[in-house]
Amino acid sequence: MAKFNSVESLLRSHFAAARTERISAASSDIGAADRLAVRSWQQARLAMTHAALLKSPKYGPATTFFLTELYSTEDLTQRDADIERVIKILVKFLPDRALRTLAAALEMDALSERMDGLMVRQLRTTQTASAPLVLTEASYAAAYRAMGQFDLRLQQIELTRDIGLALDKLSRLPLLRGLLRMMSGPAQIGGVGGLHTFLERGYAAFAHMDRAQDFIKAIVDQEREEHIRLIQLNQPLN
Repeated sequence: MAKFNSVESLLRSHFAAARTERISAASSDIGAADRLAVRSWQQARLAMTHAALLKSPKYGPATTFFLTELYSTEDLTQRDADIERVIKILVKFLPDRALRTLAAALEMDALSERMDGLMVRQLRTTQTASAPLVLTEASYAAAYRAMGQFDLRLQQIELTRDIGLALDKLSRLPLLRGLLRMMSGPAQIGGVGGLHTFLERGYAAFAHMDRAQDFIKAIVDQEREEHIRLIQLNQPLN
């Protein structure tokens, strides 16, 4: 029982942190628009950085899952409500490995929302508060360096790696495939079909690759290179 309480507490903590950031951003029309502008920019940048993976027949589905499901520009109000309703059930029925993966995904979600909020505030220091937020390669790079938090940026990349490796292992568990299929009907009836679809897409994307080590390494290496490029951009030569 203590174990279940600990896992449930961890899931709820990460979930609450992410939802708090989303509610804060949505508290005004400008805040919501700013969040969407930053996340749309980030998503476009990710698509450009990982264009080769997106076009790959083998790696394309998993890349799309990372870019549009784990880092989404969509309204997540319903998914948040789904998660809150079924956390206790997930803790009871999902295997430990799946719960740890879900916890890591919620942690990255919370961290991404926090970093995007900081990015919005940094960009707003150089732009008129009432005007739509404008992002360019130069303004984004300058704000990236000015806001710092590089340890958290690297933590985002490490969480991406951890989630990828965990999903790779989960995709090779035949019992999980059966469990997801079995849960499909009850999930739809229970009004949490969106959450179940999210889980199924992640499983299917990684099962499609068979082995994901090369894919994960490519994602992580390219994100580290992008991080270094941004913090060194326009730095004076010694």
